[in-house]
Amino acid sequence: MIFSLEGIISIIAAGLALLILVFLIDWRYFRDWVVVLLFKCIIDFIWGSPVVNLKLIDYPIRLFPHYYNTCILFELWVFPILCVWYNQVTKDKSLLPIIGYALLFSAGMTIIEYPLELYTELIEYIEWSWFTTFYTLTITFLMSRAFIAFYRWGCNYFSHR
Repeated sequence: MIFSLEGIISIIAAGLALLILVFLIDWRYFRDWVVVLLFKCIIDFIWGSPVVNLKLIDYPIRLFPHYYNTCILFELWVFPILCVWYNQVTKDKSLLPIIGYALLFSAGMTIIEYPLELYTELIEYIEWSWFTTFYTLTITFLMSRAFIAFYRWGCNYFSHR
């Protein structure tokens, strides 16, 4: 897989996610971003596995194919890091920009995923569409934003008691 088109794309995706993590994330908010990253990994893994098991999507080429049916590179690395970045961008924003950025991030990811589905073996839509990808990504971005807002509220509320 390493020297195939899919392998090269996977390495580039992992590398770009690492660059975002190192150079774009403001680590003064380390506690928040670790919470977002872990929350996102859990949500993606819980949500992603049934999607594959229900035969809505298939990942013909993936890491550790004997152990996982999902694309763990995307679900446990790329998407959680993008979600941390999204939460950083929307940290001090009101509701409308939060929704707008979720739509923007989701659109960008969908624009990348759809050609990958058409021209590579990284993802195959079975009972899925680009629009399903778009709205599920948007929902999960917004879920992570709601979770970190709740987390921050809880930290503030309980630290004053």
